[in-house]
Amino acid sequence: MLQRGSGAALAVTRPAGALTRGLAAALCLTALALSVACDRRANDPSAGGVRPSTVVEPEMRVDEVAQEEPAVARSRWRLANDVARSVTGNLQVSLAGARGGPIVLAFASGITMRAQPIAVTPASNRSGVGDRNFAQVLGGNPQVDAHMYRVQDETVAQAAAAGGLCGPSRVTHIVISEFVDPRGRWVFKLAAFKGEGPPGVSGVDPEFCATYAYEAP
Repeated sequence: MLQRGSGAALAVTRPAGALTRGLAAALCLTALALSVACDRRANDPSAGGVRPSTVVEPEMRVDEVAQEEPAVARSRWRLANDVARSVTGNLQVSLAGARGGPIVLAFASGITMRAQPIAVTPASNRSGVGDRNFAQVLGGNPQVDAHMYRVQDETVAQAAAAGGLCGPSRVTHIVISEFVDPRGRWVFKLAAFKGEGPPGVSGVDPEFCATYAYEAP
């Protein structure tokens, strides 16, 4: 709007709405400039004290291997290696009473065994058999547990032509791992020992006999 004053000069007066719109536009431009500057600084790794907005870190988690305490979830097992085929045949294992007590192993060849649990240890621990750990002795997995038992009695029927798990010698200890193998099968690995001392004790020879392998039918 043009208004004539008392003199000859003309005064220019802007409408109030135009001033408001101009101020709002200026504020928007200022805010945008500040936002761009902050984004550049946040994504600049050379800017001290500011962590980039997106950080990619490697996944370090290792998936756990499924495993079970022996004689709890499964009872029937099918032979899965040559030693089991020639000595024991298939296997049935069960709890003799409450969980944590003795287990009973009945082999198709006529061998029966009662064993008391004495320890649970990672299969990655040394077994006392040379420089091998329990997983290597069992042909198992170092990520699972090895369950150790003291054999209370072993009965070998006449039909068991190859003798017991340690042949003509008395079995004193067994170590078992029950887990899912890389092919997705539940397996039962059993190592038999005849030494007086238990496996895994430093300076003690557990006198390893053989490893028997089974799989879920």
